[in-house]
Amino acid sequence: MFDLERIIQLDIDYVKSFSEMEACQEGALFYNKAIPTYYDANHAHIWRKIEDPHVFLQNIKDFYQSKSLVPRLYLYNLEENQSCIKALETNGFQYEHFNDEIQCWNGEFLLLTPNPTIQIERVTAANMEEALAVEMSISTFGEPSLIKKAFEQTYHSPNFTYYLLKLDGVACCSASIFVSGNQGRVESVATIESYRGRGLIGYMLQHIQQQSVKLGLERLWILPINEQVAKVYDRANFKSVATISSIHAFTEGKSIQDIRQNS
Repeated sequence: MFDLERIIQLDIDYVKSFSEMEACQEGALFYNKAIPTYYDANHAHIWRKIEDPHVFLQNIKDFYQSKSLVPRLYLYNLEENQSCIKALETNGFQYEHFNDEIQCWNGEFLLLTPNPTIQIERVTAANMEEALAVEMSISTFGEPSLIKKAFEQTYHSPNFTYYLLKLDGVACCSASIFVSGNQGRVESVATIESYRGRGLIGYMLQHIQQQSVKLGLERLWILPINEQVAKVYDRANFKSVATISSIHAFTEGKSIQDIRQNS
């Protein structure tokens, strides 16, 4: 079931939906000067072997600095790129290592008790502000102003569909599905803090699973940010199929781990 190239391609399609892209021999360079501090939109996505790490890293710095952006890269295929990892610090990069779990829906729906107080609706102009308020309440997504700009771009992309869950008429949970070809990925799963622990995510994920069947998707992926979140998704029948090791390297600013820990 697991295919690294397929996952990488889905990731590329995902970022291309809200960023400009320039291809390079080692991967792809993404940028969006309208949201310069949004990490997902501004980074090099590298998964092929780097022949000359010092030249490569200098080129990365030149490319992003020429656009007044922080040089940043996500490096995969670490076994073949050990020499690049060793060259990061001498070229002015800080870095952090991640082992990211990849989960895929196994095709089985949750058996959830019908709850008439729960309503799930597609996000439209009529309820967009409610959905945005839910996302902006999640500190791990970033600064509220940044979340708003990113949301506005992805919402208008034909590849994204957003959903909003209301409990007794109160908007409290949101999520989206990104579709490329016959693959989909669940993104931006968010629940307002005071509504957590009530099992609402299960209803949202079940709804998205149902939508993926209607769309005829072959695979529905989800990428948890930590083990605790992975357990929540596992209960919704998203099963772990692999772990991908990667490095996030950057010349300035906060690490992803700092953002998550201080949120």
